[in-house]
Amino acid sequence: MMNNTQTTVKSGPVKSEPVKSELDPVKPKKLVVLRCHCCRKKLKMIHFICKCNHKFCVKHHNPHNHNCQYDYKKEKKQEILDNNPLIHNKMIKI
Repeated sequence: MMNNTQTTVKSGPVKSEPVKSELDPVKPKKLVVLRCHCCRKKLKMIHFICKCNHKFCVKHHNPHNHNCQYDYKKEKKQEILDNNPLIHNKMIKI
């Protein structure tokens, strides 16, 4: 008993990858220019990173100048709770 198995090969359009020749110029990668998240001004040497993880210029680096959504009150409340443990009154039974 022989098992006759037929294999079918689908023939379709053959895609060939383009071959890069040594004569093709290599395009240099563009440098990413840092910009202020609020006014889109180019940032040079001095820029500020807010707690909302955006970069800002000198004019918008304060949280109220760029409508920061970071909750500073919640952070400070948690910091106070962490640094000042609760002191419980111990009742002495006689």
